[in-house]
Amino acid sequence: MIKNYLKIAWRSLLKSKLFTALNLLGLALGLTVSLLLMLYVKDELSFDKYHSKVKDIYRVGVTATFDGKSQKWANAPNVVGPSMKNEIAEVKQQTRILLNDFGQTAFVNSGERKFAEKKLYWVDGTIFEIFDIKLVQGNPQVALKDPNKVVLSQSAAQRYFGNNNPIGKVLKVGSKQTLEVTGVYEDLPHNFSLDADLMGSFNTLEWASKNLVWSNSSFETYLWLTPNANQQKVEKQMAAILEKNLPNKEDRWFSLWLQPLTDVHLGSGDIVYANITRIGDAKQVKILLILAVVVLVIACINYMNLATARSQKRFKEVGINKTIGATNWQLIGRFYTETALTIVLALALGLVFLILALPFFNQIADKNLLIKDVFTPEVSIGLLLIFAIVTFVSGSYPAFYLSSFAPKNLLQTSINKKTGAGFFRQSLVVVQFSASIILIICTFIFFQQLRFIQNKKLGYSPEQVVAVMTAGAESKEQIDGLINNYKGLSSVIETVRAQAYPGVGGSGRSMSKPNNPKESFFVRTNRVSGDFAKVLDLKFVAGKTLPLIKAEKDTTVQIVVNETTTKLLGYKNPQEAVGKIAPDLFWNQKSEIVGVVKDFHYESFHQPIGAYAFHNSPTEGRPYLLVKVNTSDLEQTMKQLEAAFKKSIPSSAFEYLFLDQFLNTLYRAENQTANVVLLFSGLAILIACLGLFGLAAYTAEQRTKEIGIRKVLGASVAGITTLLSKDFLKLIIIAVLVASPIAYYFMNQWLKDFAYQVTIEWWVFVITGLVAVFVALLTVSYQAIRAALVNPVKSLKTE
Repeated sequence: MIKNYLKIAWRSLLKSKLFTALNLLGLALGLTVSLLLMLYVKDELSFDKYHSKVKDIYRVGVTATFDGKSQKWANAPNVVGPSMKNEIAEVKQQTRILLNDFGQTAFVNSGERKFAEKKLYWVDGTIFEIFDIKLVQGNPQVALKDPNKVVLSQSAAQRYFGNNNPIGKVLKVGSKQTLEVTGVYEDLPHNFSLDADLMGSFNTLEWASKNLVWSNSSFETYLWLTPNANQQKVEKQMAAILEKNLPNKEDRWFSLWLQPLTDVHLGSGDIVYANITRIGDAKQVKILLILAVVVLVIACINYMNLATARSQKRFKEVGINKTIGATNWQLIGRFYTETALTIVLALALGLVFLILALPFFNQIADKNLLIKDVFTPEVSIGLLLIFAIVTFVSGSYPAFYLSSFAPKNLLQTSINKKTGAGFFRQSLVVVQFSASIILIICTFIFFQQLRFIQNKKLGYSPEQVVAVMTAGAESKEQIDGLINNYKGLSSVIETVRAQAYPGVGGSGRSMSKPNNPKESFFVRTNRVSGDFAKVLDLKFVAGKTLPLIKAEKDTTVQIVVNETTTKLLGYKNPQEAVGKIAPDLFWNQKSEIVGVVKDFHYESFHQPIGAYAFHNSPTEGRPYLLVKVNTSDLEQTMKQLEAAFKKSIPSSAFEYLFLDQFLNTLYRAENQTANVVLLFSGLAILIACLGLFGLAAYTAEQRTKEIGIRKVLGASVAGITTLLSKDFLKLIIIAVLVASPIAYYFMNQWLKDFAYQVTIEWWVFVITGLVAVFVALLTVSYQAIRAALVNPVKSLKTE
């Protein structure tokens, strides 16, 4: 019987080539889009879950509270890990992770070869006990036990030493550390949140490993708990230890909590200051998962629409089958077989599309999905589920609708257009176009927000500013020589040494309020020299810049703050703050406010502007040289900068970045989401239009005689086109009205993640509606005009 059903189904598909082609193409595109997005989601959800102890690994988080405002940090003080290991029975082991110089490039020399390394981490040797990191050379128990040791990934070992055995070889990091290679580990999987190429022993950094304090929260800390340990119980014990070590409430500006390892990648959207860099976006994953489902539903609706539209042609066929004894279930089985065959063919075509589209998708989504990822047991099970669900959903209405009629009704040549089937088809058109319009509106607002971010005044000028890394310099004289050489270039306008630049780095401190010393607020600080305001084009509203040359006996720290800092200090206007002392900013050192600059955005637009201070205290290094250049001949300018660098600091690689280009990376996730949604929204519209095209063809075919009679009676082509198009346009207008409030709600929720955002204007919905109507009109008009141009004699000959 199944063989019979398959033969009939195949003949039925060949009999209606246009409808079959539209169904196959629509379903194949829908399945391709859904599979691509599901592969992306699967990859994001797989992060960190392959570790054997994954259920028992937690990251220690900090909730810092200043001036009544709280913020979650991914880093904890360096004393937290060892204290919890020693004092809590449920903690089996701990490990701390510190990205080199808080994210700065490490300059690594291997003999005469120079490398700029962005993925050097300092870690406790216990990291091999907690995470599944496989050493292919070396002993994990001792590889990072002693200071001045380093282990390399296989790729890094190949890059640094070629095919030579790296064990025992020496690497020089900057001008301070000389590290011995004690191990090589397998390249870390792409779905491990840690992306280290080199891991140096944590106790190499004496300031970090020996001076254990509760005040400097800069270290990402992971705890391995005993099986079935109670997270809440451990957190209470951590709170008790914190209170014991910081009995004064004023000193206890933070609290501790645990985050399961499985939540680190996608559950860190509201957590800042992480050392690991592979952080995902749970909202992005949710958006793309919804998009996958929506596109698949639109494709299914297409099939249901076209199948029910074709059903009138099959009334006689079904009626004859029922008259000669076919049961409802036999007919249902037959129609489901036809649906299943269509979907199998669509799946095969969809897999071809998927393999062809994978490289392009990887490019826009910043992924590295491989063809082999498609042919995995999980994806195979997913395909079977999709096949079962789509077959059941898509085939349900045609199968049950056609098999339910009595033979006497099915032998009619036509059925009233106001039947339940007609209403059902209209409802489906509204649903699928509503979904498509929602996607268009969302895409529009995505790009509107991104353009707003790119065009909004930052309060400083990142253009023409190059950040040159000088951490590899062996002496201050080398840096001074570089500055002098740069100043001698006609293309260089100004230079300044800096600890950080807007968007990255700096130190976190607290500043007390003059009128209430027990209240404090968080302030981001940046040690600079030279005329930093000129390089960054910052505007002073009061006071002056830092002294270009500081007297040796001058122990006062001069600081320049932003307007927000003066407001938090309680001054009515910036001028009042000039000459005042900044309480407790540098502990026992006197800190004087010498100037105030206008507020500027030193973080992404996700965060509101906070307190910021430039200073000249020798408490931090200044690894960056910010160079403002003339960009009229940028290629030649960069060649000059590189030549001067190699002459002044021959022991280091020349590493730089443009500030304006760096700022775009702060919104990489949003850009990726917008690009993916734009592409697949376009495909969703295309799939919806394929269905509309099929329905228009069906409508024109059903009304062939009517069109012929109208033409004989003098109806124009335009009149007939309008007649055939208006019913569809009504449905699209209803879809616009349904979609607009839904899209507004979702985009309003998304925009809440930004401290600075666009206002959703009414004209966005009007333009989107007009676009949808225009696209639908083009789709329907082709069939309508084609039908209207047919010779009425031919039209009247049809049955």
